[in-house]
Amino acid sequence: MSVTVLAYAASWVFATVVAWMFWTKETGRFSEHLPAESGEVSALLRYGAPRAPAALLSQALFYADLFVLSHYLRSSDPSLSVYAASVRVAQALVLFLTAISYMFSPFVADLHERGQRERLNGLFKTITRWMLGGTIPLLLLLLIAPVPVLRVFGSEYGSGASWLRILLIGQVVNVSVGAAGFVLIMVGRTGWDLLVYASSFTLDIVVAILLVPHMGPAGAAISQATTLVFSNVFRLYLVWRFVGIQPYNRHYARLAVPAAVTAAFMLAVHAALSNGVWSLDLIGTAAVGGFVYSTAFLLVGLTPAEKGALMRVLQRPRTA
Repeated sequence: MSVTVLAYAASWVFATVVAWMFWTKETGRFSEHLPAESGEVSALLRYGAPRAPAALLSQALFYADLFVLSHYLRSSDPSLSVYAASVRVAQALVLFLTAISYMFSPFVADLHERGQRERLNGLFKTITRWMLGGTIPLLLLLLIAPVPVLRVFGSEYGSGASWLRILLIGQVVNVSVGAAGFVLIMVGRTGWDLLVYASSFTLDIVVAILLVPHMGPAGAAISQATTLVFSNVFRLYLVWRFVGIQPYNRHYARLAVPAAVTAAFMLAVHAALSNGVWSLDLIGTAAVGGFVYSTAFLLVGLTPAEKGALMRVLQRPRTA
């Protein structure tokens, strides 16, 4: 355990050093140190002050129901550890969303500042569909084979399969809304972003207190899923109200066929391997699902414009 903690701490130290090196390199060309303009500091505080508590609440939001559950269960109860693992696994669904959102954010700020709302709207739709499309294989794996996924933590962790499936409901909504939270931040609505997190955290605590005493970990999972649905619908409304954009169009229907075909293959593979070694079940289901989905997505999931861009890249002559 101590080695794991040290490795985690070392990774953050390494990331901080690398970030400092790149920051120093990129800012070194700015030789002039100009004083802040009139009103610049106050504007910066208005924008930045809500971000600190919002960042804290964004992390606490994934653990509020776990804290409530720990109050009602003994620390020795294995269900507590199993639920904690289920929460962590469900969070894996948003890794692709987070990575893409960080790349998407500067374009939001730039297009919004220049008043190019139509371009921003189109980019928001495309990015969100690709986020959901890139997440579907992992989602299907977690839904179809939750037991072998959770058994990575230990043989007894497979008992959290039903809790994981409940948690995935909230995470699917989280991914399907896309980078709505980042849009709010990049257009300067950080106060509203803080309100979303504060109200969501409160809702999670209240629902967990109501459900956990009667339903245990299932109640905690329902609490988190409900909270994620609420927070993302709230963000979606705010983005539409303040920016006038939303992430959906008819091209989302193109994801249905790859998802359905992949689900059928993964179900068949999982059924064939589920009575054997759990690791083989996990690897086999994931490998077949990934291959089938990639193939089906390239065949029917791309829009005409995306197919044209892909063909141009493939047909581009290679230089020696």
